[in-house]
Amino acid sequence: MKPTFTLQAALLTVLLFLLGQGARAQTYDAVVALDGSGAYRSVQAAINAAPTGRTAPFTIFIKNGKYREKITVPSNRPFLQFIGESVANTVLSWNDANTPSFPGNSSSFIINASDVSALNITFENTYGDAPQGLAMYITGDRVAFKNCRFLGGQDTMQLNSQAGNRSYFKECYIDGVVDFIFGAGRGLFENCIIYPRTRRDGGSGGYITAANTQPGQPYGFVFRNCIIPENRGTTTYTLGRPWQNDLGSTATDRSATKVVWLNTTMGNSIKPAGWQLWDAGTVTSVIQYAEYKSRDFSGNLVNISQRVPWSIQLADADTANYTRAAVLGSWNPCTVVPNFCGHQDPAIAVSNFWAVKGSATALSNLTWNSSWLIAGVQYQLFRSTARRGTYTPLYTTTSAVASNINFGTTDAIPAPGTSYYYYVRASKSGLATHVTDTLEISSTPTIFTTGTLQAFLQGGATPSAIQNLLVRAENLTAAVTVTPPAGYEVSANGGTTWFGSAAPLTLVPGSTGGVASTTLSVRLNAGSVGPYAGNLTLASAGAAAVSIPLAGQKQAAALPQSVVLQWWPMARSNQDSTAVRAAALQASTPTLRKFVVSNGSATATIPPYSRTYGQAFAPVADGAWTTALGGNGGNLNRTYYEQFTVGSNSSAVRLDSLVFNAYVTGSVSNTKLAVVWSRSGFATDSADVTGSKGPGGILLSSANGGFTTPIFTTNASSTYRLAFAGATGLTLAAGQRLTFRVYFSCGSTTVTTRFATLKNVQVKGEANVVSSTRGAAVQALQLYPNPATAQCLITHPAASREARIAVYSSLGQRVATVACVAGSQQTALNLNALVAGYYVVRYISEAGQFAVPLHKE
Repeated sequence: MKPTFTLQAALLTVLLFLLGQGARAQTYDAVVALDGSGAYRSVQAAINAAPTGRTAPFTIFIKNGKYREKITVPSNRPFLQFIGESVANTVLSWNDANTPSFPGNSSSFIINASDVSALNITFENTYGDAPQGLAMYITGDRVAFKNCRFLGGQDTMQLNSQAGNRSYFKECYIDGVVDFIFGAGRGLFENCIIYPRTRRDGGSGGYITAANTQPGQPYGFVFRNCIIPENRGTTTYTLGRPWQNDLGSTATDRSATKVVWLNTTMGNSIKPAGWQLWDAGTVTSVIQYAEYKSRDFSGNLVNISQRVPWSIQLADADTANYTRAAVLGSWNPCTVVPNFCGHQDPAIAVSNFWAVKGSATALSNLTWNSSWLIAGVQYQLFRSTARRGTYTPLYTTTSAVASNINFGTTDAIPAPGTSYYYYVRASKSGLATHVTDTLEISSTPTIFTTGTLQAFLQGGATPSAIQNLLVRAENLTAAVTVTPPAGYEVSANGGTTWFGSAAPLTLVPGSTGGVASTTLSVRLNAGSVGPYAGNLTLASAGAAAVSIPLAGQKQAAALPQSVVLQWWPMARSNQDSTAVRAAALQASTPTLRKFVVSNGSATATIPPYSRTYGQAFAPVADGAWTTALGGNGGNLNRTYYEQFTVGSNSSAVRLDSLVFNAYVTGSVSNTKLAVVWSRSGFATDSADVTGSKGPGGILLSSANGGFTTPIFTTNASSTYRLAFAGATGLTLAAGQRLTFRVYFSCGSTTVTTRFATLKNVQVKGEANVVSSTRGAAVQALQLYPNPATAQCLITHPAASREARIAVYSSLGQRVATVACVAGSQQTALNLNALVAGYYVVRYISEAGQFAVPLHKE
């Protein structure tokens, strides 16, 4: 039967046509399109091409597509306006997080300019529930959004503005799991969907806001006529907790947090208490947490009998203080574009489409939610056995009630060796259909490797240094065979057992067909001198083989040895260890400039020296860094440093690297670290370190410890290894000195308890090296590898019957003793009984005693 063509339908068709023609007639200053149909293929390219210093909007139209890029609007480009083709399909996406692998600002989109606006765009950070991974970071004033989505996990959005800077959100969708709207700025949210979604990481609780409103500011976050939908029921939330109002705060830096919810509709995902302290040090008298007529989805007032007693229920007259004009002052965001503050009918937009693979006894789970509350939307889940194959409907449901935004179903896992591909199609007559990205649940055997390998160098009979890869696998039906090329060996237990090309290593999968992440150690241990090249292969039945090229060289001469020559434990004082210091070096005590060690007070909480932190210091003795208190804040400064000196006595010394543990306690806000060295005491020369390794491996050249390319430290004590002058190092002749300075910065505004820490500072190299007047002498005691995990090999003078190896903790306690075999020059030391940390290994015999530090990882 043909459809009946009514006058109403004809008018609707004409109206839609005219609207479409009007949209096409709209002109923009720049157009971005992934397919090349615009002037730019990336959003950042359009921003970079925009003029600076504008006083009227510069419009950037972004066509549908997923733009995977990290984007920054610099402070000199105000009045940029971003307009998406559709909120569901114009997606600006990135996946940074606050981890050692991604130091610095983790946000996908950073706005440092003022008078910036965005319409019909999705901003997302796909890293996951934790750690911190921002979708939006704002420092500018007068920043406005309409009909936008912000998708993330922990800390989705930060309004990190200067005091009084303002942001406005109209009919937006914001989701997350922990503190997902946070910061010191002033934010007004009108008619927004605030979705505290079910956590995927197993956590049972979360917090919507974490404002740190600064003292004296009249407003923090204000939510007017917003909706907090219910999630799937396994994660409950509070409306907020007060960031920077905690045990580490003082009267001068404690946040006076302000968050107000007016006419909010909320479900049972909000805890009856409503709000939460940060910790036992929270001062509630300076906090303003308030609600006005919060209602449930039946329209009834929420039961507030269990709200925390220090929260506020506003009266009718109080609401006059929270109008748009009152909160935003002289700025009227309604003038950004016509009808910016008016109502716009919501679009269909599916969020959080997620597929979790089941097992042989449990079904896979496929879940999603609607971004806005729209009744009558049909959701169809489609499945195919090939990504570009034929998809058929697996599940269909319709949202009968607008407030029900959570949907999902289950499916059996695919057969071994196959995959299932899924997408969701959401549609309703009169609205644009949204089709999600395609997700895969795989039963195809797959081998994964992480890491890169540099060239190997073996000298004499000693194997090369070990390099590591991470290996994991899933959906296996057989073991993974790891075959190195000729001359190379691999180990999966930290070097206790080695396998070569004739007898490869096998990694046996568990009962679920997976191999958990395993560290694969690789070394060159060839018999003949010459080059060695080939592929390290990892293979399993039905899986695509992985081949990793290896290259290396064996030379006849032994390699130069790198041992610890001088060690500052920093556990009790800043004196270097006399037991470890090479005879060729002078005793040395570091000095601080514009830094002071912690005073150890109750306010500081951290002692000046300890086994936990090592040496703790800051510009102010109780841990403050702000420039107002005389600190250098978040920027490195050439006058804030700790200086160390390595001086040679009567023989030449080769220095190659510096090793230490460091971080800034309680902060990762611009916590930078750099090292610079000099031969003249910085009178006539200085040089940056040339490369480094951190907790995540080799650091990028953009953050490798040079003064202009500093390391961004993590939030835990981490080991850093920095090369002084490349692979060859540098040589100090008798009587010469090397001076190096360690610089720190911290951008936290907290006045106390932020301390730079240094622990186990070690200078490595080789003493008694060849000079113009004398030959080389063999080091008395050497460890390999160092750092070590399960076992290390100690090379020492030929042992007498009474010779033994003793291991001491950093505080001098003997923790292990091993007898040496008479006549031997090597002794194996099993480290499995030792906890991770630093030790002194001492060789004791009638001929004398020798000591060297050991790092157990």
